[in-house]
Amino acid sequence: MNVLRNDRLILTIAVLLVTLSIVSGNTYAGLAVSGILAIFALMKRETGLLLLILFTSLRPFLIEMNPGLKITGDLIIFSLLIATIFLNRKNIKSLFHFHMFEIALFVFLGLGIVSALLTGVDLKAIIVQIRAYVLFYFVYYVFKRMDVSKEFVLKVVQLTFVTAVIMSLHGYIEKISDKTFLMPEAWKNWTLSATNHIRVYGLLKGPNELSLYLAIAFLISLYLLVHYTGVKKWIVYSGLAVIGSTFLLTYSRGAFLALFVFIAVYMILFRSIKKTLPLLLVFICSAGLFFAVNFVADTYQEKVLYAEEPTDDIDDVEKTPSKETGYNRYKNAFSEDTLEKSGSDGRIYYVTKAIEVFKDHPIIGTGFGTFGGAATLAYSSPIYDDYDIGFNFYSDNQYILTLAETGILGVLILTLLVFGFLKITIKMFREKSDTSLSITLVFFFVTMMVGGLVYNILENDTFMLYYFLAMALAARKLGLEKKEF
Repeated sequence: MNVLRNDRLILTIAVLLVTLSIVSGNTYAGLAVSGILAIFALMKRETGLLLLILFTSLRPFLIEMNPGLKITGDLIIFSLLIATIFLNRKNIKSLFHFHMFEIALFVFLGLGIVSALLTGVDLKAIIVQIRAYVLFYFVYYVFKRMDVSKEFVLKVVQLTFVTAVIMSLHGYIEKISDKTFLMPEAWKNWTLSATNHIRVYGLLKGPNELSLYLAIAFLISLYLLVHYTGVKKWIVYSGLAVIGSTFLLTYSRGAFLALFVFIAVYMILFRSIKKTLPLLLVFICSAGLFFAVNFVADTYQEKVLYAEEPTDDIDDVEKTPSKETGYNRYKNAFSEDTLEKSGSDGRIYYVTKAIEVFKDHPIIGTGFGTFGGAATLAYSSPIYDDYDIGFNFYSDNQYILTLAETGILGVLILTLLVFGFLKITIKMFREKSDTSLSITLVFFFVTMMVGGLVYNILENDTFMLYYFLAMALAARKLGLEKKEF
């Protein structure tokens, strides 16, 4: 039994089991592996959290390879909840200590459910949307009630760093092979526009999702520089350069914007320019690797991959130099043509649609599963025909999603939730007891506020997983787990 409490051993076993399930492709094998990992989490919560971090980072790829792995994360979190309730069975009251933002979240969920039922949304769609919002809150609920050691925090950072480096190297392969090698068959057959085709999608199946994850991994991996010296420290610097270069290869304007705002806020709050100087070298190396990978990709695709194809028959995507197309993504972000397209069927168009919905349902909106959230991708929406919105619409904007689905009341309640996040962030900043955690919380808060303009940020699994882990760690340091609100 003690052997099964060894985190590294369990992680190794988990990787082997998942690999076998992928090779077999058998759905029942995937379900069995999901059950085994859930049992591991039930036996030791720390191990369960490490498994969850690893699985969430790779989830889109894993479920593409074996659909039976789709419930792995849910089962692990359920096991963590069961273990937490069991371990606190003699102190039931501690299970009902909630912070202001938690109460706001519960009320927000209640409002969205009631509004959705009044609109006539399918119950399955409502459940899917609730899951998207609440699943990783349970990680906060569990982690806040755990005795967390510095050694465990270090394990989380180490696992994140290694995973991010592996995913970044895979991004190199994807870029150089033009999405033809080490990619699921369905992903190889994607039909993408020229500007999207040159972006690295990674194992997270999306450049925006990958860029957010890599930004998080880069930031928290800096924690390793405090603990390592000599060769290990240089390995970390090298890994950071690799992560940074793949971040650049995603060409994610939203992630760049969030990062730019965070750096500005960091300079104002922490005024620690000297400590950031070594990162300038990392940035230079990342930029060098970025251009090197682009050069190798262009050369390989021209000389080898598409060498036998006549020039006239090559697809426009293949004829466009990667670095030129990528540069144009930023250059043309606010061009007249881009704004015109956005106004006809892009982000601006859907902002106007959200305002239309809001005008018709200003108080409590139309409810969960009605306007471009996770649920509508699977079940569509009962209001789409009324507002001439297509089936595959995804809002990519947390603000308009909240406004349309929950109205004025939802916006006010969500503001309380955000204020709760801000309150903990400010308290942690004023404590000055853990600068690394303070910087991390500021990063997450800024990214949530800025990223919400271009992403459904509260539905982003990796972002919310790490944010709630950081929030729980701060809550424990501030003693909030013992307070009721």
